[in-house]
Amino acid sequence: MSVDVARADVADAAALAALRFRWRTEEAGETGPSAEAYAAALAEWIEAHRTSHVAYLAKEGGVAIGEAWRATVDRVPGVARPRRFSAFVQAVYVVPEHRGRGVGTDLVGRLVDEARDEGLDYLVVHPSPRSVSFYRRLGFADADRALELRFT
Repeated sequence: MSVDVARADVADAAALAALRFRWRTEEAGETGPSAEAYAAALAEWIEAHRTSHVAYLAKEGGVAIGEAWRATVDRVPGVARPRRFSAFVQAVYVVPEHRGRGVGTDLVGRLVDEARDEGLDYLVVHPSPRSVSFYRRLGFADADRALELRFT
């Protein structure tokens, strides 16, 4: 069966929420509201962030098996380039039983292609130690200019 990767919309909120809830509870050990309450909260959040966040959804046979998010930042205009945007790659997840089949590559590839087509200046990702090699294979490189001040 082939995997379809497309930009998600509000109608996909339940599928996106189910994937993220599974990831964060089963793999990250987070606890909190029920899956239904989380789905409602995420749908509300998606609606509130439509202009800055784009979700991508991978489906196989109509079943959601992976997601990726892009958070776009409208940067301060430059003199030579008044339109400056960058983005963060966020929340890339593929259900365990579909990993190692190129689904993550397809998700991030679609995200990268659209970011490039939209004229973004660059993408940033904060990979987990396990995913560093994955992002490097996709062309991401160490950025020697980034510094970070963590609060959590």
